[in-house]
Amino acid sequence: MKTLVLARHAKSDWPVGVEDIKRPLKERGIKDASFLGSLLESKSFMPDRIISSPARRARETAQIIASNLGYEKEIQIEKRVYFQGTEALKEVIRSFPNEWRTAMIFGHNPTMEDMVGSLLGMRADFIMPTSAMACIEIASDSWKHIDTDYLSLRWFLVPRLRRKR
Repeated sequence: MKTLVLARHAKSDWPVGVEDIKRPLKERGIKDASFLGSLLESKSFMPDRIISSPARRARETAQIIASNLGYEKEIQIEKRVYFQGTEALKEVIRSFPNEWRTAMIFGHNPTMEDMVGSLLGMRADFIMPTSAMACIEIASDSWKHIDTDYLSLRWFLVPRLRRKR
């Protein structure tokens, strides 16, 4: 059994003159990522590897989550997560060593939404707001089987739940 968490970066800012890859998180994004990191930590969630897009907002989100979890390994930066589509993302996942049981990937829409929808065979759009995380279980001992029918959504988290209390 493999566990894959696909996460969209937290709410980001878009300062004038700052190129897309350098956009920072907004204060709300920092709070949302911290909340979800604390929630995952309270459930003793610990991935074998955290992978992030090279974009600043994705890296910052991954760092906040990693810090909350007590994740001590280096976050792996993977350029194919930055707006290269679902096929590139599947290539990344298929390349994971089979020793890893759980991996988290921090990226961007529309790729994250498209990937979750594609993996789960959805016929409707799957919506992932900023900071959303979809946990998918793969009933296989190999990451190469990402395209099988043995996938299921284990949980889906959005920080909006915290704000509505």
